[in-house]
Amino acid sequence: MIALRRTSLLLVWLIAGHAVAQTPHDVVHGNLIQFSENGAWCWYQDERALVDTERGVILLGAEASGEGVDGPGRDGNVDTIQFDMATGSRTRRTLRVSGSDDHNVPAFLKLPDGDYLTMYADHYDLFSRYRIFDGEYWSAERQFEWNLPGRRTYSNLFYLSEEATVYNISRADRENPHIMISRDAGETWTYLGLLTEPLKYIGYVNGYFKYWSNGRDRIDFVATEYHPRDYNTSLYHGYIQGGKTYNSFDEVVDESIADTLAPLVTDFTPVFLAGTVVNGQPMTRIWNHDLVRYDDGTVAALLKARTSDLDPDHPSNNPDHAVFYARFDGQKWTTTYLGRAGKKLYSSEQDYTGLGALDPNDASTIYISTPFDPRIDTDLGVHEIFRGVTTDNGATWTWTPVTEHSTRDNLRPIVPAWDDDHTALLWFRGSYFSAQSTDAAIVGIIQTRNESPVERTFLDATPLNTTRADGSAFDPTGPSPDRGGADDNWHIRSGYGNGGSLLASSEIAGENAPVLRTEFPTGLETGVYDVWIDFWGKPTADWRIRAGIRADRMMVFRHMASQMVDADTYSTDLRTNQEDLRLYAAYLGRINISAPGQVHYVYVDDDAVEAGSTDRVGDRARTWYDGIGYARSGPASNTPDPSAPYALKLGQNFPNPFRTSTRIQYDVPVESRVRLEIFDVAGRRVRTLQDGLLPAGTYVDAFTGDGLPSGVYFYRLAVGERNDVRSMILVH
Repeated sequence: MIALRRTSLLLVWLIAGHAVAQTPHDVVHGNLIQFSENGAWCWYQDERALVDTERGVILLGAEASGEGVDGPGRDGNVDTIQFDMATGSRTRRTLRVSGSDDHNVPAFLKLPDGDYLTMYADHYDLFSRYRIFDGEYWSAERQFEWNLPGRRTYSNLFYLSEEATVYNISRADRENPHIMISRDAGETWTYLGLLTEPLKYIGYVNGYFKYWSNGRDRIDFVATEYHPRDYNTSLYHGYIQGGKTYNSFDEVVDESIADTLAPLVTDFTPVFLAGTVVNGQPMTRIWNHDLVRYDDGTVAALLKARTSDLDPDHPSNNPDHAVFYARFDGQKWTTTYLGRAGKKLYSSEQDYTGLGALDPNDASTIYISTPFDPRIDTDLGVHEIFRGVTTDNGATWTWTPVTEHSTRDNLRPIVPAWDDDHTALLWFRGSYFSAQSTDAAIVGIIQTRNESPVERTFLDATPLNTTRADGSAFDPTGPSPDRGGADDNWHIRSGYGNGGSLLASSEIAGENAPVLRTEFPTGLETGVYDVWIDFWGKPTADWRIRAGIRADRMMVFRHMASQMVDADTYSTDLRTNQEDLRLYAAYLGRINISAPGQVHYVYVDDDAVEAGSTDRVGDRARTWYDGIGYARSGPASNTPDPSAPYALKLGQNFPNPFRTSTRIQYDVPVESRVRLEIFDVAGRRVRTLQDGLLPAGTYVDAFTGDGLPSGVYFYRLAVGERNDVRSMILVH
C-alpha cells in the first residue's frame, strides 16, 4: 500500500513569502559540531558511530580525502574520532592509510567489557582488519584471512548476548555476504558461513545488505539482488536467529547459516518490488538506505527508487529518484512515498543520492537528505537535511528543516542509538565528487529533549585581550580600512566586524601569521562554558580559521562546516551581515572554570591553505577573526579540564623482559614531529625507531635487540616539545 503525502496551500504561501525576505546562508537548527574537518563515509558499514554513555563519548569513523583539508597529507586516512561530551574535545586517530575510498570507513562495536572493537577493510582487500580500544589505546592492527576467493569490502559488527558471540558480516567470495564470528570478544575469529547465494551472475555485486541487531539474539537485514546499475532490483527482508534465517513472517528460510548451502535473496519477504506504480509511474532500481527493528517488533526501512529511467543501462543516464519509508507491523509491509531525492550525485553512479536515517530510539522520527523540499516539492539546488515526524505509523509525515540555505551539500545522515531523551544526528557536509574524492567535513548536532538554548555573550578580540600564543605582544599592522600587506602578520581591519574592527590575515597573498591566544574573560561565575569562535566569511568563497581551546588541538573551520550566526542567540547587540559577508560561528568545546579568577585561553591561527592543496593563497582562503562567543551551560565540573596541556601516552613495551624483539605503542595527539629513540644505561643512543612528521593516531613500533648485550635500556618518545621515557629489559 502506498500512502501519498498532501501539500497545504497555506504552507506554500508562507514558505514562498519567506523566500522573498533576506536569505541567510548556512543555517543549522541546533548547535553544529564539527567532528572532523576532512571526512566522508559510505553507507554499508554499521555501526559507523556509537554513543557510549558510560565513558561519555561519541565514537565515529571517517575516510579522509586528498581533496579536503590538509590535502594529499590526509588522503586515504581511515580515522576514528572520539568526541568527549563533557568537554567537547575531539581526539582523532588514524587506523590505517589506504587508497582514498569511502568504502574503507570502519565499523564499531562496544564489547561487553566496555572496550571498543573496530573492523575495516580496503575496497577491495584481502583481509578484514581489526583493532580493540581499551579506553586509552587502540591495539596494533590485526588481520583475519578468510581463506576464500575474492576480496573483502565493508564490515558490519554485532554482539548477540544470548550467544556470547560477536558477528562480522562482510562482502567476500563472489561478492556475497559472508559471516565471521568471535567467541572471545573480538580477540580471535573463525569463519561461519554464507548468508545468501546469488540469483545469477550479473555485474560485480551480488546484493547490498543493511543490517540491524537487537544485541540479544537477532540480526535483521534488508537486501537487494544486485547493484541497481546492473539490475532492476527489488528489496527483501529477513533475519538471523539461533543459527537460522527467517523471512518477515518467522518462517524458516535456511536451517543453518553454518553450512555450505545458502538461500537466494528472493527467498525472503518482499518489502518493495521493482515495477510498483506510485503517482502514475513505475518505480525501478530499488536501493536500501537504513534499517531498524524497534523494541515493539516493528521493522522500518528507508529506501530509494528511480522514478524516470529512459536509458537505464547507459552510464550517462541521469534518472530522477524518490525516497520511501517502509514499515512491517507483524502482519504486512506498507510503504509511504516521502518525496523526491534528486538526480545522481556524480556521473558514474546513477543511484547515489543523499540517503536518510531512521531514529533508532524514536520510531516516529526520520531524517532525509534531499535537494527538494519535501513540504512543497521545490528544487533547493543543494542537498539539505529534513526531519520527518509521523503520528500515524508512517502514513503521513510533517517535515522541518535541520539545515537551510546551505552553500554545500549535506549528505548521508546517520543516527546512532542513544536513549529517549538524546539524539545525535551526524552527517558530512561539503562536495562529493566520487566515492574516492570528497571535500567534506563530518558534522552533527546533539539534541536533548526539552533543552532550552542559552544566550551567548560575545567577546571582541583586540590587542587588549589577544597576544601571541606564548604571551608576547603580536604587534598587528593597522588599524586601517584597507587590506593588510603580505607580511606574515595580522592586520587590524577597521570598519568591519563587531567592535569596529577585526583581525585579518592573507587578504592579498598567502600568509603564515603567528598563532594568537585570546584570554577568556576572568571574573565570571564558576561553571562550564561552551565556547565558539566567530569569524567572517563570504558564503560563496572558502575562507577559514584554525582554532581551539588548546594550542595542540586546534581544528580548521570553514564556512561550509560552520553555521551562520543568528543574532538572536546572543545577549549582546551583534552585527551578522556586512556587504556580502556573513558572521559564522564554529563550536570549539567547553572551558571549565572551577575557581574564581581562573585564566583560560582560546587559540587562533590563520589557515590560508586551499582545500586539496598545501599552497597558501590570498583572499579566497583568508582569515577574518572577530572574537569568541561563550555561554554558561552548567556548574563547574570535576572532569579534566580540556584546555590543560596534553599528557603524552607512551605505553610499556610488550613483552618485557624480551629476548629478541618487543613492541612499543604510543599516541600522537595531533600531527607532530615524532622521535622514538633507544638509549643504553650510559645514555648512548643505540637505535632510532621513528624520526619524522606523523599524523594523529596510535602507533606501534618494533624494537629488535640484535647485536646489543643484555641489560636495561630506555626508550624516549618526543612529540613536538613534550617527551616521556620508560625502561625495558633485554635478556638473551
